[in-house]
Amino acid sequence: MANDERSQRLRLLLIAGLAAPVLMSAAGWLLPFLVGRRPPNLLAPVTPWALTVGVAAGLASMSAVWLLSRIHPVLERALRRSGVKVGLDAIELAGYPLMLLIVTASAFGEEMLFRGGVQPVLGLLPAAFLFGFSHGGWRREMWAYVLAATFSGALFGLVLQLTGNMWMPIVAHVVHNSFSTILMGKKVDATWDGWLPRVRLVTDPRDFEPDDWSEPDTDTIDTEAAADDDRVDEPVLPETDGPELGPDDGDPPDRVPQ
Repeated sequence: MANDERSQRLRLLLIAGLAAPVLMSAAGWLLPFLVGRRPPNLLAPVTPWALTVGVAAGLASMSAVWLLSRIHPVLERALRRSGVKVGLDAIELAGYPLMLLIVTASAFGEEMLFRGGVQPVLGLLPAAFLFGFSHGGWRREMWAYVLAATFSGALFGLVLQLTGNMWMPIVAHVVHNSFSTILMGKKVDATWDGWLPRVRLVTDPRDFEPDDWSEPDTDTIDTEAAADDDRVDEPVLPETDGPELGPDDGDPPDRVPQ
């Protein structure tokens, strides 16, 4: 039964991660046509300059999200409990190689739709807001993840607006997604070995803490409720001001009349 459920979840992940980018790319091509705009140009050469700018923008996006999480502990915890939790669940289900393929495909599809299709029609900020909302904006607990995605979307849109090269935000998004996946649930641990630093990735236990909004175990609650229903309360006898009882009536020895 557990294997069937896991297989079903994996199929849904593959559909969302691989089929959805194809649909988003098609929508990104068609939307500008509908309003008389030029579709995204993927025929522009991928020059070393475009790759450099894309990689730099992707690393800047990751750094910005990291700085955003340091504004307040509540924001950092909310990011861990939303975006990090979703990513860790997906990695556990699909594994790193397949997950890297999925995040690369999703980066391409999302950039084609939001930067290639929506941004030329609605503008940079509306496209960024819609991009952020698409990352779980209908779920209350995802608010921090939506905020971070909106910020990254605005940065990717700015890169496109300044350069006009569609490949730059695509590369930036791929870099952001790939490094985020590799570093998911880990932190950098740096120690010194003599004069040389030793840097390694270790598991970050904060990413595996229980959710604050996790639903209670209904089976446990039902069991406890049933136990409460079966429990018979002992009767409480009222206190009286009458005379003390003698030894034959069950008084303790220290209260036996002398």
